[in-house]
Amino acid sequence: MGIERDLFDLLYEHDCVIVPRWGGFLAQYRPARLDEGRRLIHPPGKEVGFNRHLLRNDGLLADLIAKREGITFSAANVLIDREVDLWRTGLERQGRLELPRIGIFYRDAERNLQFDPDDRANFLKEAFGLRALAAVPAVVKEAFIEPRVIPLPSTRTEPVERRSWMWAAAASSIVIIGAAAFWAYRSLDQGNAQWSGPWEPAPAPMYVPSTEPLPQMTASASVFSLPEESLGIRTLPLTTDDSVTITVDLGTPAVVAPADTTVVATPAKTLLRARFHVIGGCFAQPENADRLLADLQGKGYPAARLARYGDLHPVAYGSYPDRETALDALATVRRNASAQAWLLVR
Repeated sequence: MGIERDLFDLLYEHDCVIVPRWGGFLAQYRPARLDEGRRLIHPPGKEVGFNRHLLRNDGLLADLIAKREGITFSAANVLIDREVDLWRTGLERQGRLELPRIGIFYRDAERNLQFDPDDRANFLKEAFGLRALAAVPAVVKEAFIEPRVIPLPSTRTEPVERRSWMWAAAASSIVIIGAAAFWAYRSLDQGNAQWSGPWEPAPAPMYVPSTEPLPQMTASASVFSLPEESLGIRTLPLTTDDSVTITVDLGTPAVVAPADTTVVATPAKTLLRARFHVIGGCFAQPENADRLLADLQGKGYPAARLARYGDLHPVAYGSYPDRETALDALATVRRNASAQAWLLVR
């Protein structure tokens, strides 16, 4: 029969589900955490724990099986007892028992029953669809310390005679360079300047305007005209027999309504796709989703079943095209119907 499937569905709705003669499964809230080894940030969720001392039947599992199979409550408890016997037999023979999407049972060296939950399962509705994010470490800039250079004292000494010779050579170079610059300056200006003295330049020449008459310039303007039939997009020449053209939009013909009608044309409305859904529950069994759908539609909600998401069948109170309307509807549903409702964006 596989009561682990029903156990998985109940852990989404309840924090504690007891399997008679086996123990209690506890769904505890777990905040978002950082996995430094894998460098991942995991979203918040509910992880499953196990307590073998919780053996008193709370009736949740038997009631769900009775409604699904259409049997009595007592017959459902008999089915649960048979499944627990199969669990015990498999644990003793193989040394371990795996419940899909819930966890693994095994016995330690002292023959004590141990439980290892499945880390991939998240039973928190508000975190449905959230995945782990990569944790990128921040870059820390190290302060740069400029190296300090300490000059060493020079131990090299030059002879006094060599330094005197260097000073004399530098003075001679300055005199030669100055004479060469003066000669070059005079050579460049011989054709444009007259010298009346060794340092007096001649006066600069003055501008004399030209006496030739300028030719007369004439300008002609072309008149651009539109055609009489001013409709549609037309390509027209700027002037007659001109190769340069221009493309203009002369408008569209006016739509004349028939005289014998009173119908007013209205623009077509663009239909927006409903991407925001107020979810009331997700079920592994389609018949459970149909049962909730019929219940919500009977209460007057525009409920609908959405496309299958993985192994789950979501049922929405309603679907809306924009986020603001969806958030208002979510607040109304949480206040009047179910505090566990949440928003799905597709």
